[in-house]
Amino acid sequence: MAKEEKKAPKLRFNGYTNDWEQVKLGDVAEITPGGTPSKNISDYWYPKEIPWLSSGEINKEIIFSTNDMISKKGFNNSSAKWINQNSVLIALAGQGKTRGKVAINRIPLTTNQSIAGIDPSDEIYYKFLYHQLTKDYLKLRLISSGDGSRGGLNKKLLNDYAVNLSGIDEQHKIGVLLSHIDNTLQLHERKCEELALIKKALLQKLFPKKDEFKPEVRYKNFSDAWEQRKLGEVTEYIKGFAFKSKDYKKVDIESLEFLI
Repeated sequence: MAKEEKKAPKLRFNGYTNDWEQVKLGDVAEITPGGTPSKNISDYWYPKEIPWLSSGEINKEIIFSTNDMISKKGFNNSSAKWINQNSVLIALAGQGKTRGKVAINRIPLTTNQSIAGIDPSDEIYYKFLYHQLTKDYLKLRLISSGDGSRGGLNKKLLNDYAVNLSGIDEQHKIGVLLSHIDNTLQLHERKCEELALIKKALLQKLFPKKDEFKPEVRYKNFSDAWEQRKLGEVTEYIKGFAFKSKDYKKVDIESLEFLI
């Protein structure tokens, strides 16, 4: 008799050995698509009273604010609905890579019809669900269209979508760990962006401007003017050539000589 396959990941926190359970998303969460008030009625958009999220903003991943807001009158006269704080938002449709992307909202908000809010029950931790759906991005795109290029997700597809659940304590541990890694990555990304800006500024100051022969910023004890020369006078130009695969020859790397 074949050994029954254990329904659990290979890597786990200490003390957790129970099988995971596969359930339909609609059985453990409330899924709420959004709506857009008519753009032709200004009273639906002014005054700005209720946060309203557009599809492109799903790429923020963590939503603390929205780029636009609708009025209470617009909310009452459209299919827009409130989505609770700490829900998982998913793009049902959108240009390019948007469809299937997920985010977490840190504020109560409404969305357009191309986004659905997934409000988890007590059985599923929202950060755990967010990371599982992030992992399933390509799978979600495929089930929404059949070929992954066109089409869209909808409430029925999401209700029937299978998710894997461990106990709620293990879900918390997994969700917090992965979110901590995300936060660390974002910090490094911001540092990388800052360094890129610093480098851009230095490139402008460490090299002479047009028709000038001294840079704006220099190391100490360097004051001579720079000399302008033709590139061909200080470098050797070697033009490459194309050849067919049959012309490849095996090279003994140990026999090659290098100049250093």
